[in-house]
Amino acid sequence: MVKWMKAGLVSVASLVLVVPLFTSPAEASSKVKVVSTAKVAKQAYHGKKGNIYSSAKLTKRRYRMNHYKYTTWYAYKKATIKNKGKKAKLTYIKSGKKSGWIYSKYLTAGNAPINKQKRQEDIYVAYNKTVMSASQQVQEDATTTNDDYYSIGGQIIYAWEGDNQGISEVKKDKATLLKVYALFEGRFTKSQNASFSAMANKLKNQEVNETTLDLVRTDMATFSSVLGTQVQDLN
Repeated sequence: MVKWMKAGLVSVASLVLVVPLFTSPAEASSKVKVVSTAKVAKQAYHGKKGNIYSSAKLTKRRYRMNHYKYTTWYAYKKATIKNKGKKAKLTYIKSGKKSGWIYSKYLTAGNAPINKQKRQEDIYVAYNKTVMSASQQVQEDATTTNDDYYSIGGQIIYAWEGDNQGISEVKKDKATLLKVYALFEGRFTKSQNASFSAMANKLKNQEVNETTLDLVRTDMATFSSVLGTQVQDLN
Protein backbone atom coordinates (compact mmCIF):
# COMPACT_ATOMS: atom_id res chain seq x y z
CA MET A 1 0.00 0.00 0.00
CA VAL A 2 2.82 2.39 0.97
CA LYS A 3 4.70 1.53 -2.22
CA TRP A 4 1.59 2.22 -4.30
CA MET A 5 1.09 5.61 -2.66
CA LYS A 6 4.73 6.52 -3.23
CA ALA A 7 4.43 5.58 -6.91
CA GLY A 8 1.31 7.71 -7.22
CA LEU A 9 2.99 10.69 -5.63
CA VAL A 10 5.91 10.34 -8.05
CA SER A 11 3.49 10.31 -11.02
CA VAL A 12 1.67 13.42 -9.77
CA ALA A 13 4.96 15.19 -9.19
CA SER A 14 6.03 14.33 -12.73
CA LEU A 15 2.83 15.86 -14.13
CA VAL A 16 3.35 18.99 -12.07
CA LEU A 17 6.81 19.33 -13.56
CA VAL A 18 5.70 18.66 -17.14
CA VAL A 19 2.55 20.79 -17.37
CA PRO A 20 4.29 24.21 -17.14
CA LEU A 21 6.33 23.33 -20.25
CA PHE A 22 3.19 23.59 -22.48
CA THR A 23 1.93 27.03 -23.57
CA SER A 24 -1.47 27.94 -24.90
CA PRO A 25 -1.88 29.61 -28.32
CA ALA A 26 -2.67 32.87 -26.51
CA GLU A 27 0.56 32.63 -24.53
CA ALA A 28 2.53 31.82 -27.68
CA SER A 29 1.12 34.80 -29.57
CA SER A 30 1.88 37.08 -26.62
CA LYS A 31 5.57 36.46 -27.29
CA VAL A 32 5.27 38.57 -30.45
CA LYS A 33 5.41 42.25 -29.60
CA VAL A 34 4.60 44.94 -32.18
CA VAL A 35 7.30 47.57 -31.70
CA SER A 36 6.07 50.02 -34.35
CA THR A 37 3.86 50.37 -37.44
CA ALA A 38 3.86 52.96 -40.21
CA LYS A 39 2.00 53.62 -43.43
CA VAL A 40 4.01 53.44 -46.64
CA ALA A 41 3.44 54.52 -50.23
CA LYS A 42 1.59 51.87 -52.22
CA GLN A 43 4.08 49.60 -53.99
CA ALA A 44 3.81 46.35 -55.96
CA TYR A 45 5.41 43.17 -54.65
CA HIS A 46 5.40 39.46 -55.31
CA GLY A 47 6.84 36.41 -53.60
CA LYS A 48 7.42 32.67 -53.74
CA LYS A 49 7.35 31.58 -50.10
CA GLY A 50 6.40 32.62 -46.59
CA ASN A 51 3.13 32.77 -44.66
CA ILE A 52 0.67 35.65 -44.73
CA TYR A 53 -0.82 36.29 -41.29
CA SER A 54 -4.03 37.96 -40.16
CA SER A 55 -2.22 40.36 -37.81
CA ALA A 56 1.26 41.68 -37.10
CA LYS A 57 1.28 39.51 -33.96
CA LEU A 58 1.31 36.45 -36.24
CA THR A 59 -1.71 35.00 -34.46
CA LYS A 60 -3.25 33.21 -37.46
CA ARG A 61 -1.95 32.18 -40.86
CA ARG A 62 -4.29 33.14 -43.70
CA TYR A 63 -2.40 32.14 -46.84
CA ARG A 64 0.78 30.51 -48.06
CA MET A 65 2.65 32.71 -50.54
CA ASN A 66 3.78 29.71 -52.61
CA HIS A 67 0.15 29.39 -53.76
CA TYR A 68 0.24 32.97 -55.13
CA LYS A 69 3.52 33.09 -57.08
CA TYR A 70 1.77 34.78 -60.01
CA THR A 71 -0.16 37.28 -57.91
CA THR A 72 0.87 40.92 -57.56
CA TRP A 73 0.41 42.27 -54.03
CA TYR A 74 0.47 45.90 -52.91
CA ALA A 75 2.11 47.09 -49.70
CA TYR A 76 0.36 49.66 -47.50
CA LYS A 77 2.04 49.38 -44.09
CA LYS A 78 5.28 48.23 -42.48
CA ALA A 79 5.83 46.98 -38.95
CA THR A 80 8.71 46.10 -36.67
CA ILE A 81 8.06 43.24 -34.28
CA LYS A 82 9.98 41.43 -31.60
CA ASN A 83 9.52 37.69 -31.78
CA LYS A 84 11.19 35.63 -29.04
CA GLY A 85 13.52 38.53 -28.34
CA LYS A 86 14.56 39.04 -31.97
CA LYS A 87 13.45 41.99 -34.10
CA ALA A 88 11.96 41.44 -37.56
CA LYS A 89 10.29 43.48 -40.29
CA LEU A 90 6.76 42.80 -41.56
CA THR A 91 4.81 44.23 -44.50
CA TYR A 92 1.04 44.53 -44.78
CA ILE A 93 -0.02 43.51 -48.31
CA LYS A 94 -3.27 43.31 -50.25
CA SER A 95 -4.42 41.75 -53.52
CA GLY A 96 -8.10 42.07 -54.26
CA LYS A 97 -9.98 40.85 -51.18
CA LYS A 98 -6.94 39.02 -49.79
CA SER A 99 -4.71 40.77 -47.26
CA GLY A 100 -2.36 40.15 -44.37
CA TRP A 101 1.10 40.52 -42.87
CA ILE A 102 4.21 38.76 -44.14
CA TYR A 103 7.90 38.88 -43.25
CA SER A 104 9.37 41.56 -45.52
CA LYS A 105 12.32 39.33 -46.43
CA TYR A 106 9.96 37.13 -48.46
CA LEU A 107 8.86 39.94 -50.78
CA THR A 108 10.39 41.05 -54.07
CA ALA A 109 9.58 44.49 -55.44
CA GLY A 110 7.66 44.65 -58.73
CA ASN A 111 4.78 42.89 -60.43
CA ALA A 112 4.52 39.12 -60.29
CA PRO A 113 5.71 37.07 -63.28
CA ILE A 114 3.08 36.00 -65.78
CA ASN A 115 1.72 32.48 -65.62
CA LYS A 116 2.35 31.78 -69.30
CA GLN A 117 0.59 28.44 -69.37
CA LYS A 118 -2.61 29.84 -67.87
CA ARG A 119 -2.49 32.87 -70.16
CA GLN A 120 -2.19 30.61 -73.20
CA GLU A 121 -5.12 28.48 -72.04
CA ASP A 122 -7.23 31.59 -71.44
CA ILE A 123 -6.36 32.95 -74.89
CA TYR A 124 -7.39 29.65 -76.47
CA VAL A 125 -10.82 29.77 -74.81
CA ALA A 126 -11.30 33.48 -75.59
CA TYR A 127 -10.20 33.01 -79.21
CA ASN A 128 -12.66 30.21 -79.98
CA LYS A 129 -15.43 32.19 -78.29
CA THR A 130 -14.58 35.31 -80.29
CA VAL A 131 -14.60 33.67 -83.73
CA MET A 132 -18.16 32.49 -83.10
CA SER A 133 -19.31 36.03 -83.98
CA ALA A 134 -17.89 35.74 -87.54
CA SER A 135 -19.60 34.42 -90.66
CA GLN A 136 -20.24 30.69 -90.87
CA GLN A 137 -17.33 30.21 -93.27
CA VAL A 138 -14.82 31.96 -91.01
CA GLN A 139 -16.15 30.12 -87.96
CA GLU A 140 -15.43 26.80 -89.66
CA ASP A 141 -11.96 27.87 -90.82
CA ALA A 142 -10.86 29.73 -87.68
CA THR A 143 -11.94 27.42 -84.85
CA THR A 144 -9.16 25.25 -83.41
CA THR A 145 -9.05 22.30 -81.01
CA ASN A 146 -5.37 22.86 -80.19
CA ASP A 147 -4.53 25.40 -77.48
CA ASP A 148 -0.96 26.25 -78.57
CA TYR A 149 -0.11 29.57 -80.20
CA TYR A 150 1.23 27.93 -83.35
CA SER A 151 -2.12 26.27 -84.07
CA ILE A 152 -4.13 29.39 -83.25
CA GLY A 153 -1.89 31.49 -85.46
CA GLY A 154 -2.26 29.04 -88.32
CA GLN A 155 -6.05 29.27 -88.14
CA ILE A 156 -5.88 33.08 -88.17
CA ILE A 157 -3.65 33.09 -91.25
CA TYR A 158 -6.09 31.18 -93.47
CA ALA A 159 -9.55 31.89 -92.03
CA TRP A 160 -9.95 35.35 -93.55
CA GLU A 161 -8.69 34.49 -97.05
CA GLY A 162 -12.14 33.97 -98.59
CA ASP A 163 -13.05 36.20 -101.55
CA ASN A 164 -16.66 35.10 -101.99
CA GLN A 165 -18.17 36.70 -98.90
CA GLY A 166 -20.94 39.25 -99.32
CA ILE A 167 -21.33 42.61 -97.60
CA SER A 168 -23.06 41.32 -94.46
CA GLU A 169 -20.53 38.50 -94.02
CA VAL A 170 -17.57 40.83 -94.56
CA LYS A 171 -18.93 43.24 -91.95
CA LYS A 172 -19.14 40.40 -89.43
CA ASP A 173 -15.70 39.08 -90.32
CA LYS A 174 -14.08 42.49 -90.14
CA ALA A 175 -15.47 43.10 -86.66
CA THR A 176 -14.43 39.63 -85.53
CA LEU A 177 -10.89 40.00 -86.88
CA LEU A 178 -10.45 43.22 -84.91
CA LYS A 179 -11.66 41.43 -81.77
CA VAL A 180 -9.18 38.62 -82.39
CA TYR A 181 -6.41 41.18 -82.78
CA ALA A 182 -7.43 42.73 -79.44
CA LEU A 183 -6.64 39.39 -77.73
CA PHE A 184 -2.98 39.76 -78.75
CA GLU A 185 -2.63 43.55 -78.88
CA GLY A 186 0.65 44.74 -77.36
CA ARG A 187 2.25 41.27 -77.28
CA PHE A 188 4.79 41.91 -80.03
CA THR A 189 7.88 44.07 -80.54
CA LYS A 190 7.57 47.84 -80.44
CA SER A 191 7.73 48.20 -84.22
CA GLN A 192 5.33 45.30 -84.79
CA ASN A 193 2.85 46.73 -82.31
CA ALA A 194 2.95 50.07 -84.13
CA SER A 195 2.41 48.37 -87.49
CA PHE A 196 -0.49 46.27 -86.21
CA SER A 197 -2.09 49.32 -84.63
CA ALA A 198 -1.98 51.20 -87.94
CA MET A 199 -3.42 48.23 -89.87
CA ALA A 200 -6.18 47.73 -87.30
CA ASN A 201 -7.15 51.42 -87.35
CA LYS A 202 -7.28 51.44 -91.13
CA LEU A 203 -9.49 48.34 -91.20
CA LYS A 204 -11.71 49.70 -88.46
CA ASN A 205 -12.38 52.92 -90.36
CA GLN A 206 -13.16 51.22 -93.67
CA GLU A 207 -16.79 51.15 -94.74
CA VAL A 208 -18.06 47.96 -96.30
CA ASN A 209 -20.14 48.52 -99.43
CA GLU A 210 -20.23 47.41 -103.05
CA THR A 211 -17.40 49.76 -103.95
CA THR A 212 -15.04 48.84 -101.12
CA LEU A 213 -15.91 45.15 -100.75
CA ASP A 214 -12.89 43.74 -102.61
CA LEU A 215 -10.49 46.16 -100.91
CA VAL A 216 -11.74 45.24 -97.44
CA ARG A 217 -11.46 41.56 -98.25
CA THR A 218 -7.86 42.07 -99.37
CA ASP A 219 -6.97 44.13 -96.30
CA MET A 220 -8.50 41.52 -93.98
CA ALA A 221 -6.54 38.74 -95.68
CA THR A 222 -3.29 40.72 -95.36
CA PHE A 223 -3.92 41.68 -91.74
CA SER A 224 -4.88 38.15 -90.68
CA SER A 225 -1.88 36.64 -92.46
CA VAL A 226 0.62 38.96 -90.78
CA LEU A 227 -1.11 38.70 -87.40
CA GLY A 228 -1.34 34.91 -87.51
CA THR A 229 2.33 34.59 -88.43
CA GLN A 230 3.39 36.64 -85.40
CA VAL A 231 0.98 34.82 -83.08
CA GLN A 232 2.67 31.53 -84.02
CA ASP A 233 5.92 32.86 -82.52
CA LEU A 234 4.41 33.84 -79.16
CA ASN A 235 5.27 31.98 -75.97
